[in-house]
Amino acid sequence: MPRRYEKEIEEILDRDERRVRRTDRVRTVTRRATHTRQRIRLTSGNLMLAGLGLVVLGLILKSLFVLLATIGALLFVAGYIMYFTRARTPRYEKRWRGEVVNYPDSWPNRFRRLFSRRR
Repeated sequence: MPRRYEKEIEEILDRDERRVRRTDRVRTVTRRATHTRQRIRLTSGNLMLAGLGLVVLGLILKSLFVLLATIGALLFVAGYIMYFTRARTPRYEKRWRGEVVNYPDSWPNRFRRLFSRRR
């Protein structure tokens, strides 16, 4: 007859094995879920690129030039308008030790931001 502590050790090992099997199942499910197909976003750059592509396609296909050039020009203008009307929110907040850091908006900072803006 096994002693009491040996029984407890066996129970602990048994529980640990069940936990390991359960986490393996969770990992395989999350791996499958993370490989989803990415969507194409409707951004101003994509619209402008599609518009230019349609104009070039219209130049290649002479018979459909008017139709494709018109649709392409409309898409390009829509992308251009969308670029200037979208909300300009920063992607992240600058923080230092849990506090939001705001730099003063002086003219050198504005000038620097004008040329360092990523688009």
